[in-house]
Amino acid sequence: MLDHHNIPKVDLSFLNRDHQEALDISNHLEVLLSEGSPLDHAEKIEREFAKLLDHHIVHFEHEDREMEKYGFPAYELHVAEHRHVLEDMGKELGYWRSHRDVARLKDYLLTEFPRWLMNHLVNRDTVSATYMSRVAHIG
Repeated sequence: MLDHHNIPKVDLSFLNRDHQEALDISNHLEVLLSEGSPLDHAEKIEREFAKLLDHHIVHFEHEDREMEKYGFPAYELHVAEHRHVLEDMGKELGYWRSHRDVARLKDYLLTEFPRWLMNHLVNRDTVSATYMSRVAHIG
């Protein structure tokens, strides 16, 4: 389970808030995937995963607008990574809907996604948030 105390905080409060919401949804998914037989509550898992995807769509749209608004130099690279993870999440959700493959979903949600999230926080969001908060003077 991802602990919100152990993820890096960035210099923008809206990003920290959105990251916390993503962690809350992810942690709920982990509980659903770990208790009893996950297939017994496959619909709940699907709804929660769709909620995670929807959360990231809204989050990335907001973040992308702010980076563009303030002229973040690595905007295209950062946005491309957002698009890539949304595409991956969409594919995994689609695969879950059609195959109900618990092992694959667990691997994605408990290993791949958290790895991507931590890497993105450290290597992308920290840099963009620092730029926007210091150069553009937002917080």
